[in-house]
Amino acid sequence: MNNYRPQEGRWLSRTVLDHAGRVCFVIRIRIAGGFWRRGGETPSAVKWEDKIIEIREGTWSYVAGSIGRAPEKVVATAAPKESTEQCKTVWRFSTEDELIIEWDSSLSLSSLTFSLTNPTSPESSVKLLKGRKMQYKVKKTKSMNKSEEMEDEDEGFLTVVRFTEDNQDGKATALLNWRLLVVEVLPEEDTVLMLLLCITILKSVSEMKKHDVGDLLVRRRLKQAKNGTKDWGSVILDPSSCGDSPYVQPWYWNAGLVMALDEGDQLKRQPVLSHSAVEGGEKLYKNGIIS
Repeated sequence: MNNYRPQEGRWLSRTVLDHAGRVCFVIRIRIAGGFWRRGGETPSAVKWEDKIIEIREGTWSYVAGSIGRAPEKVVATAAPKESTEQCKTVWRFSTEDELIIEWDSSLSLSSLTFSLTNPTSPESSVKLLKGRKMQYKVKKTKSMNKSEEMEDEDEGFLTVVRFTEDNQDGKATALLNWRLLVVEVLPEEDTVLMLLLCITILKSVSEMKKHDVGDLLVRRRLKQAKNGTKDWGSVILDPSSCGDSPYVQPWYWNAGLVMALDEGDQLKRQPVLSHSAVEGGEKLYKNGIIS
């Protein structure tokens, strides 16, 4: 309920935290239609083109326990755009940017290509490079002497490079990992646009693979790590003095380890929850994410 108005539709939400664990945005993916009324109304699936994504700025307003209202300020949206070509997905952002994702018939992640265009800003161009490039590139060590291993470690990473008249060689302004939903941006880059890129790519890859690639279907609130245990990005050290701890190294050196759940795996420790027809069953949400 929102100020005694019934909630419209069913949404899958993800909370965006900064490096210090502070809530700054809420990402919502529309899964179904209908209204949430007392007495029960079964939600209805929405058409593919109506499965929009929106980003809201602010924090949750909790009503009771983990039940709360998302912030009201919508700062950006993304809507899927119909494409006549197979092995291709197009997203149109409210920022006027358009994301094109393509792959081949093998459906392998290595075949993915990404392009981002904006007809309203012809003076600036951007490239989406797979992997950790430019200042984010990780140098090979003795334990990384195989190209296949480096490709596996680069999987999910995307480097955003912008080209302008003043910088024709390009400048990396952001690094994101769409599988882990992690973004690092420079001050001059649009953080909201990077969040849109991250979530739309993950949604599209899940549809392509017919599999929940990034655990989007987890519908429970996970406990945050204790303050001080994973404050990645709070302190930047010279690589020569980083030591062995992944938490004082750049997060993208060991992204999987830094972003892993706390010891004990919270997902396994928590009981499996069943959802009522009013809330929307597992099948409804699964169809909303991977089809």
